[in-house]
Amino acid sequence: MAHTKKLRERIREAGGFYQWANQTLIRIAGPAQVGPYGPTPTPRCEHCGLRREQHVEAPDGSLRCPEGPAPDA
Repeated sequence: MAHTKKLRERIREAGGFYQWANQTLIRIAGPAQVGPYGPTPTPRCEHCGLRREQHVEAPDGSLRCPEGPAPDA
């Protein structure tokens, strides 16, 4: 029968409990899923169709739609 190390020894060799648990989880579940790639599009306003940075900030901190018609996006 093969000689296996005790759990305490394996945790110590891995660099601590967190490192051991992380390595074990990655071995079981695989690496983290990454995405989406590239910049995400800025959501548009439901009322005027403009991006958030084109709105006017009110004194109370809320955003207000700018005056005038919305340009074609």
